[in-house]
Amino acid sequence: MQIRKLERPDLAKVRPLLEAAINDKSQASYPKFSSLSDLYRELEYSIEFMATTTLIALENEEIKGLVTYFWDDDEKYIQTTLLIIKNKDLRVLEGLLERIKKGHKAYPINIGLGEASWINQEKSFVEKAKIVEYSHVLEAKNLEKSSALTENIELLAKKDFASYKDFHDTFAKDTYYSSTNLYRDFDRFRVFVKKDEGEITASLLVKIYGKNPYKGEIFGLFMKDPNKKTCENLIKTMINSLIEEFGQIGEIKYFIEVEKELELEVAIANGFEKLDTYILYRA
Repeated sequence: MQIRKLERPDLAKVRPLLEAAINDKSQASYPKFSSLSDLYRELEYSIEFMATTTLIALENEEIKGLVTYFWDDDEKYIQTTLLIIKNKDLRVLEGLLERIKKGHKAYPINIGLGEASWINQEKSFVEKAKIVEYSHVLEAKNLEKSSALTENIELLAKKDFASYKDFHDTFAKDTYYSSTNLYRDFDRFRVFVKKDEGEITASLLVKIYGKNPYKGEIFGLFMKDPNKKTCENLIKTMINSLIEEFGQIGEIKYFIEVEKELELEVAIANGFEKLDTYILYRA
């Protein structure tokens, strides 16, 4: 089996793999793509701009699998953005991952998969890898303002971040968006905090991206005392505030850890639809 970087002439040969990634849940990885054009754009980007790298595995000149990934030298990890293996061949998967590791021996590889992925059933893979996230994937579209109860909920200003830092790290210290990285990217976020007698007791942080329409992704909803009313008020306040600031909001993604049943119940009751369940492995 030969493993090498994807080259432009290879793009004519990868269509069957790309179609499988869209049409077969067992072959899809995260982030998911909804069209062939988006997938081709992802691969072309890795060839032209080198912000990501795509490797292909070949046997008898036939492409048996591919993986696209990037690495972060500050955080010291590798993240796959596309992983497709023909005929669910574990040998091809292992070959691709081993090649990535040769170039970045000190970095773990983060691999995002849907719950239906065939890889979840491969004992030899699952026993070696560590699950670092297991979440439901939700999405809300066609958002409208509601009569939210915004009692004691306010939008955090960057100048006031120091007052929020310790509360945030109580819940998110070991995640990518710990207080250090959240502060660095603060202008891309909107952070809503609930205060009781001047003390922060809950928060919701949503990242804003795109334009016309804007999109969002909720990166955390934290409650000192988890309860339905606070959860619902934070979600409604966020939606109202984003519509007031940006006008139309195309969609909001929301990843909820599987054990947080209250959060899932409230999100679905407030317009979010469950799309999938997401597993992030560290190999």
